[in-house]
Amino acid sequence: MLPHIHGLNGDIRNAEIAVPAAGAAPRLRSGAAPGGRDIDLKRMAEWALHYLIETPRRELGYEPVFQCYPLECPPIPPGTDVVVACDTDARMDWEWYYMRDMTGSDRGRDVEAAFHRRIRQYIDAEGKVWAHVGCYNENLTEAEYGEDDNVIHVWGATKILKSLAEDYTRTRSEESLALARSVMNALKKLAVWEPEGCCYFPGGMGAINRDLTVVPNFWNKHPAPIVEPLVSYWLATGDPDGLAFAVAYAEGMIQGAQPGGIVFREDGSVDYGPGHPHSHATMHAVWGVAHLGSELGEPRYIEFARKVWDWMNRRGTGTGWFPAMPDNCNETCLLSDMISIACLLGQSGYPEYYDAAERFMRNYVHNLQFIMTPAFEQYYRERNAGANEADLAAGLRELRKFQGGIIGGSGLNDYENELLGGVSGFKMFGCCAPEGMRAIYTIWSNAVERRDAGIYVNLGFSRESEWCEVVSLLPDEGSLLVRTKVAGRFFLRPPHWAPQEEVRAFVNGQPVPAAWSGVYLRFDAQVGDELALSYPLLRFTQEVGGLWSQEANRPDLVMRFEWLGNTVVAADPPAVRTALFVGAPRDLPVCECHH
Repeated sequence: MLPHIHGLNGDIRNAEIAVPAAGAAPRLRSGAAPGGRDIDLKRMAEWALHYLIETPRRELGYEPVFQCYPLECPPIPPGTDVVVACDTDARMDWEWYYMRDMTGSDRGRDVEAAFHRRIRQYIDAEGKVWAHVGCYNENLTEAEYGEDDNVIHVWGATKILKSLAEDYTRTRSEESLALARSVMNALKKLAVWEPEGCCYFPGGMGAINRDLTVVPNFWNKHPAPIVEPLVSYWLATGDPDGLAFAVAYAEGMIQGAQPGGIVFREDGSVDYGPGHPHSHATMHAVWGVAHLGSELGEPRYIEFARKVWDWMNRRGTGTGWFPAMPDNCNETCLLSDMISIACLLGQSGYPEYYDAAERFMRNYVHNLQFIMTPAFEQYYRERNAGANEADLAAGLRELRKFQGGIIGGSGLNDYENELLGGVSGFKMFGCCAPEGMRAIYTIWSNAVERRDAGIYVNLGFSRESEWCEVVSLLPDEGSLLVRTKVAGRFFLRPPHWAPQEEVRAFVNGQPVPAAWSGVYLRFDAQVGDELALSYPLLRFTQEVGGLWSQEANRPDLVMRFEWLGNTVVAADPPAVRTALFVGAPRDLPVCECHH
């Protein structure tokens, strides 16, 4: 009987046990690093920090780059990048906090301080955020804007509020608290409040003119991603106004309060009207509702987010590929939203969603982190054979700064999206590079967490924490080792598709009866204990099609993915170049770059 594998679309066939559960206590293979051979999340964060330090251009007021095209020569446009303001930079502003949490590094503190100052300059004395509309018109890359073109930037304000909340959580800075409260209150004044206790922005996530009229734009139909920043602000400050605002906006989304805005149907599907909803803009707003539901223990918000997540997930393969809008390219921004929501659903009574988050990290985010290799340099030179050596050298030198960013546009089996016409293939959009970093942080922070009942190991990744060290033995076998640093109750989760009767438990090298608490193995541990679980590693084939008939015009394309556990090890059709799936976790080099 085939196991049910939650979150994968299409047909599952040829399922078999590739590696049985360990009969004896799992041990690291000879020659393996202390953390095993699996994905190194901390090293990913070290590379991401490199990107944060090196890509802001000091001569342009620490302006980063939205338009990075790694296969082109030159790879970035000269001069200012009009898409950056209140989008790329405001997204990157969060990631300093997250990557520092993960790495503990002090590299680039001067750049970070300057970057935070840049972001705060968007805020006026009343808490309104002002910038031009470049990021709302990202295709107009040659546009020129002046001071008179600045508008009230709702999208940027939501990002900046989140960043200020993250700063206050870590520093308890009174300046950050005052700015956060000011930005929150300014957004409250822009919202339309209904007698039913809900609210909305008249232009959705779009911008507002100086006379408070809406700036017409494609993005107006999408709700603003304000609930997540408000929840973060409330958790950081305890301000009940922030919570009340979050609840009212969540209710406005669920009830479809915004005239002309997208409508979330009862089954979780989204009605945009003529055209297509933007996948990331939609799910970025839903993420906050999931977080609100998780913090309040409110099933209504959790179920709303779960249904919308399920609807979006049905539009993708389940590997980590989703339609950016509508069906011709993947977008890392959306992938990060789906990972965030999946982990919140995992915390809220649906632990099978953790496996979706794990798959998305293993097969896309991890594989899409841009690192310069000799093979890439050779390919770059081949692609730009008509360029002179000075320009080639300058392009490669520039690209070395972008190492650690996450590629934003990708395909079903490769970086270049060859199967779907190359749309947005191998692009490092300035929105996606930092959102991919958020995905790394989300996986890291959810891999191990403390709850009231004890320490929960939710995801099968190696991770050092204050409570324990977790070592994944993937790809060799389906086993986790947990070395405890505190005494208490530990809960270890195997993948949801692993049959419980075949999961094995060990303490200090000895097999013990499996004690289940729901879908988690429960251990009562002392300081210094080594706990382990082992499960059968499943191999199977997934066939999925019918998702690429609109913009991509590939109605007959069927993808076949070979899986080993939660990892895609091969795809058919195979990639011609720049393959995503290489059969095992990437071995990232050490980041030896020094600011």
